[in-house]
Amino acid sequence: MKNPSNTMINKLLPSFALLILALSLNNLQAKKEEGSPAQVYTASETAEFKTLATATLDALNAGKKEEMVTKLTDLETAWDAKESDLKPKDEATWTIIDKTLDKGISSLRSSKYKPEKGKAALESLISELTSATKQ
Repeated sequence: MKNPSNTMINKLLPSFALLILALSLNNLQAKKEEGSPAQVYTASETAEFKTLATATLDALNAGKKEEMVTKLTDLETAWDAKESDLKPKDEATWTIIDKTLDKGISSLRSSKYKPEKGKAALESLISELTSATKQ
């Protein structure tokens, strides 16, 4: 006579294995998106963003808040305008950079002005843009 608990385990084992596999794949994708950007963009594709991010950082460091906000808005507008060109090249890289830009925006343009967090985000953004640029 078969043990009923073994039969139940044998029936559930394939479903459990598929669940583990799906969760593992999902976790790998999340780690890729949180990781470093891939080198997928040309220098001409990232130059404007690096220039604007540097100008924003310079204005922030100089204490020129109004100028910094203007430059940050220019950066955001330029980035959004190129989304349809850049995102399809590597969605994970685009997402990494976009999230970092969003951190800068939320730190520097919101009612909860946090210049230190904004500075860190801009520095990270410049680094990520450099990493995403093909050598």
